[in-house]
Amino acid sequence: MSKRKRCFDLVLSVIALIVFSPLMLLIAWLIKFTSQGPALFRQERVGLHQQTFVIFKFRTMENRRELLNAGPTVTRHGDSRMTKIGALLRRLKLDELPQLINVLRGEMSFVGPRPKIAQHENLCMLCRPGITGAATIEFSHEEGLLAGVPEELVERYVVTVLNPEKCKLDIKYIETTRFSTDLKILMHTVFKLSNRSRRTFSTESVRFLKARTNMETNSSKALNAAGESDFSGQEVRQSA
Repeated sequence: MSKRKRCFDLVLSVIALIVFSPLMLLIAWLIKFTSQGPALFRQERVGLHQQTFVIFKFRTMENRRELLNAGPTVTRHGDSRMTKIGALLRRLKLDELPQLINVLRGEMSFVGPRPKIAQHENLCMLCRPGITGAATIEFSHEEGLLAGVPEELVERYVVTVLNPEKCKLDIKYIETTRFSTDLKILMHTVFKLSNRSRRTFSTESVRFLKARTNMETNSSKALNAAGESDFSGQEVRQSA
């Protein structure tokens, strides 16, 4: 199965790179023309057997160090670091096109668990990471979901809520993967990209947000109660 899958990835990546090369050149030019910095974004990710590799994406954020270091390592909808062309690329998933190079080089596959940065990886990678996969389809509106999370909790939310859910789906994929499954996931991905109106909100996600809201409400009540107590105490002292 692995040899068959690798041959499929190799042939399809070559065809895709030829077909999409004019579009990729246009996108690279638009990025360079509209913002300072390189057209490609490079980052180290965890690959097969926990070996790291450099993933390629089109740059979608400002290349200024003070902005890149100011926020979380994950990106959500409306991120202030995003460029205008970058927001469009992310919405259309065109920022992922350079990963065809990773597939050609054998670092990635078309279908598999999404590669994560080392501190976010909870999975023992027994297969090549993919451009798309079961978890990618399930959380195709992840950035919109993260928009409802307070900025200071985005990274914690990803690590404690989203990634464990994705890990369950990825483990199930690894245990049951077949070539026919990969073809179904690819077809499902194409369908998802053409129909992006539905948002995914899991039970765990809703529970996390509800708990956070309740925690903030209780904190506000406690602060208000403490403020009223202090104010009452001041009034008593002034009266005395």
